[in-house]
Amino acid sequence: MNCPFCDKEIIATQKIYETQTEYVIYNIRPANKGHCLVVPKRHVQNITQLTDEEAASLIKTVKYIYKKLKEHLNPVGFNNGFNDGEYAGQTVEHFHFHIIPRFKNDNLPEFHLFHRDPKTKRNFSDEEIKPFVEEFRKILNPL
Repeated sequence: MNCPFCDKEIIATQKIYETQTEYVIYNIRPANKGHCLVVPKRHVQNITQLTDEEAASLIKTVKYIYKKLKEHLNPVGFNNGFNDGEYAGQTVEHFHFHIIPRFKNDNLPEFHLFHRDPKTKRNFSDEEIKPFVEEFRKILNPL
């Protein structure tokens, strides 16, 4: 396996923090100062492969790093998250969570997850959203 997040030399060079279950590494191609990645030590491709304990630890570490970056860099906001799969922009097949501090005039593109109908750029009406809500309620709350 040729995974950069499993490579001990890469981790040793980029690691800025470590817990029992994850590393925090400074991004080799940072979008902004402070851009770091929270990476599980165990090789998993996506979030669903984390144990509940690993997922809880990862989020606890994200919160800690976020707080420290906020105190140290005083950004005006953050982009936080992960890409899952090639079509979502995942380029390393090892799950990792991005923490990207944002600053006024940082020249990064404004980033929002899609939250509107991509064809019309408008929000769904109550009637348009109703079938989706009913469908996913059934899936997520089986009888």
